[in-house]
Amino acid sequence: MSRTMMLKRPSEVATMRRLCRDIIQYTSAHGIPNIFRARHWFRRALWAVFVGCALCCALWQCTEMVLSFYSYPSHEKITLVSGTELRFPAITICNLNSVRYSSLKKSFSMSSSLQDSGLEQSHRRNRSSSLNGTGFWDSSQETTNYARSFNKFASEFNELSDEEKIEMGHQLEDMLIYCNYHGQACNTSFFSGFINYKFGNCYTFNSQKSTDIRGNPISSEVLNTTKAGFMHGLHMELFIQQTEYVKDITHSAGIRLLIHDHSATPFPEDEGVNIPPGTETDIGMMKVEIQRLKSPFGSHCTDGEGFRNYYHDLYGSRYTRESCKRTCAQQTIMENCGCSHWEFAVPPGSHYPKCNLSAAGISECLELYEYKFAHDMLPCNCPLQCKEEIYQLTVSGSQWPATAFLEKFSSDLREMGGQLGTIADNPQLIRDNLVKVVVYYQQLNYERIVEEPSITSGVISSLLRMCVCV
Repeated sequence: MSRTMMLKRPSEVATMRRLCRDIIQYTSAHGIPNIFRARHWFRRALWAVFVGCALCCALWQCTEMVLSFYSYPSHEKITLVSGTELRFPAITICNLNSVRYSSLKKSFSMSSSLQDSGLEQSHRRNRSSSLNGTGFWDSSQETTNYARSFNKFASEFNELSDEEKIEMGHQLEDMLIYCNYHGQACNTSFFSGFINYKFGNCYTFNSQKSTDIRGNPISSEVLNTTKAGFMHGLHMELFIQQTEYVKDITHSAGIRLLIHDHSATPFPEDEGVNIPPGTETDIGMMKVEIQRLKSPFGSHCTDGEGFRNYYHDLYGSRYTRESCKRTCAQQTIMENCGCSHWEFAVPPGSHYPKCNLSAAGISECLELYEYKFAHDMLPCNCPLQCKEEIYQLTVSGSQWPATAFLEKFSSDLREMGGQLGTIADNPQLIRDNLVKVVVYYQQLNYERIVEEPSITSGVISSLLRMCVCV
């Protein structure tokens, strides 16, 4: 029995050898059959070299592709999305003057703090003592001195309650004299609001929030645009109340306007455009939607998971890189200076007192961390947000109201009465105090920029199959 098995084994081995030889000789992989078909040893060696080189190249290419895949490269895909309807963005407006002069005079503490801050004196001193050796003004020193004086005033203003801050700022009821969106009348119930350390009361149209700056209920309806063009946007006429400007605080007149996503916190001190009085400013916009890939891809973006965001705690807004940096700055200041800075959001329930520059050591501590924040030197890990909406603007302007329209417009102002009635007969005062702005979509299509993986797992699988075949 065992002898029979031993006789079969050489036969089976020979059969396997013939089978392997047949497979190699008749395989569809080019070059390999020619190694065995060649009659001369030189040709056989030459074919073996060719096949070996081809195999090495294939293995090298596969290795490079796998290494590239695990480096997670990406590219941007840009598409133009067309539709019949677009959601209208949020529009934030702020008067360039933060505190009304009349309310400042009523508040003895704030009137005294304005004098104590040295804003007026610093402005005068800079003009008289900031001459350099060439006879020109040293504007950098002037800016530094003014910033210090303004910060002193801002820290005193920060000590007030929110109700007092709102009362001292410009009121939307006084500023908004005309509002029309997409051919329909709008009013103050379409605006929410917030307090900004530099501009005081700021108001946001179409914020989709349910309360105004005082907590009163307002319309949170989502506003959409079904037609592009000048006639189908937001038209506003605003009374900036230059007679209420505080000369030592505000050196420019007009409105700061921002166009932004509804869920993002606006920062008017760093973003937006200024709208001057006496003009009609037309702002055409194009929407750009950006989508990034999370880690391990190069953008390393986030939706905010695991990141503390004081602006979400306070306003319910989503994560952005800017809100993360400001939250980080506030955390750093609270931990190192022992107080909360007026420039940044304060989380609800914080036990840190408000920063007061008159307290010992606070001024020097704040200057250090303000400098680090301005120069991006704080140890903050703030990646980009994965989804972002930005608006590319085309801004144009013309004189408003026109001379031919001035008489009719003056008559309308007299009928409105109040402060508007007092300037109705003076064309110069009308142009010094009134602003018209129109915001509209130039087109209903928008640009979408999507970050996509340059190499997918499907490409790797196909390449590996090819390597196996080779």
